Amino acid sequence: MRFPPPEVLMTFPKPNYVDPVTRGPALIIVELTLLPIALICVALRLWIRIGWLHKSWWDDWLMVVAMIFSCGTTVLVIMATTMYGWNIHVWDLTIPLMETGRKASMAGQSLFVLASSFVKMSILASYFRIAPHKSLFRKLVWATFGLVFAAFVAFLVALWLQCIPISSYWTLLADHRDCIPEGPPLVVQTVVNVVTDFIIYTLPIPTLIRLSLPMSQRISLIILFGFGGVIVVAGSFRAYWVHHVLFETYDVTWEGFQLWVWTAVETNVGVICGCIPALKPLLFPAKARQQGTRAYANGSGHSRRREKVTPVLDQVEMDTRQLTANRNSSIVSPSERPMSGQTDKSRFDVDVEQQKTYMV
Repeated sequence: MRFPPPEVLMTFPKPNYVDPVTRGPALIIVELTLLPIALICVALRLWIRIGWLHKSWWDDWLMVVAMIFSCGTTVLVIMATTMYGWNIHVWDLTIPLMETGRKASMAGQSLFVLASSFVKMSILASYFRIAPHKSLFRKLVWATFGLVFAAFVAFLVALWLQCIPISSYWTLLADHRDCIPEGPPLVVQTVVNVVTDFIIYTLPIPTLIRLSLPMSQRISLIILFGFGGVIVVAGSFRAYWVHHVLFETYDVTWEGFQLWVWTAVETNVGVICGCIPALKPLLFPAKARQQGTRAYANGSGHSRRREKVTPVLDQVEMDTRQLTANRNSSIVSPSERPMSGQTDKSRFDVDVEQQKTYMV
């Protein structure tokens, strides 16, 4: 926190400790709208994975952890702006309230790093569902995962070791304060955050474009994954307000209100966008039903019967694996599949077995 020079202090109006001007309830309205949506998305995701497909994986549970930290971030943001002075002018703050606000800032930054990092790791873990072994896509996912995890650890360490002792971060009038400048590490963190968001949400786009699906389905899938662009926008807004609060104003609590808003927005929107691809069966119920029941010919051209099969709700994973698999893969090519009547299993039955194999 920068202390204003004497010439700036002289421009501050007389403090109002009794009835200061506040920012109003806008933040509470925004956050209490986004948080329930994020919770519903996570709940629906778990219902689909566990209750419908009976196959949860690491990406689902990483998203649950991210949701826990996102709830903590949202609660702390609301407390900081309603109880700890982050919605009034800095000249209307008492020193004890300012120090309490600094404690809230430390906790809020820690929760944000945890929430955003686990959202990213969950999304990257979901990419392993569609990335074949030894493929370039899988290597890029591993590299991005390593970058996200390294940034996660580095930013938490930098945050908690920027002041020695750590209490110097919020004890503003301590006799001996040994702190590095707060601005540069936070700016680096926000820039890396936006860059990794952009990388994560563009990684699957080339693969989705080349999927062996009708153009309309490819476009719908690209739109589903493209919702991640919203989190890139939110992260960019947060990066702007971090720079503004740290370098362009001394009224940090009044201007920092916007930073708190975008901090909670980014974490909740990240959870929502990370869950949207997993909600594909609910977003396209007609396609899910079509995959659940299929008709095929048996005997004469006019005799048909319907057979119930396991719903193939993760068609993207199967198609992507088929697209990028090595030539030496054990997947049966279309030309090698037995036709109906040639063997004990029809071509349709072979397709169903392959789809079950690639369901994750």
